[in-house]
Amino acid sequence: MQNHNPTIAEIKDLALQLPEKIPYLKMLVLFGSRATGNTHANSDWDFAVLCDEEQRQAYTKSNTGGLFELPMLIGEVLKINADHIDIVQLNHCSELIAHFVARDGQVLYEDEVKEFEKFKQKVLLSNSDIKKIEHTQRKNIEQFLARWGI
Repeated sequence: MQNHNPTIAEIKDLALQLPEKIPYLKMLVLFGSRATGNTHANSDWDFAVLCDEEQRQAYTKSNTGGLFELPMLIGEVLKINADHIDIVQLNHCSELIAHFVARDGQVLYEDEVKEFEKFKQKVLLSNSDIKKIEHTQRKNIEQFLARWGI
């Protein structure tokens, strides 16, 4: 598939077809540079997905490729080259990534009205929480580098 750059409005229309291909999908959010408008020629597509875990496990039991097919299926439906798609699974990501998805993301699909709003209320962090996380991450990196003598 060629590198197609649909508009967000086009993607929202196409995203209505996603439940047919991904029955366990609860929500799809565009985030990163495409959501904020800070794109360049090589910008990829960052999507965050929220899945019904029980449905997904049942689906992937009968479909062994199911664990790895999200970028392909999303690319096929949204008419975007799957090689340019990155996926974050909101069920399994860090609280900092979830915060940035909630803060900057644009909801493309939700199976329940206000699913994204509920998600935002649950995961948005205060500035002091973000600073604590960044401090802990910096400390962990410094300790790792010190152990390796760097």
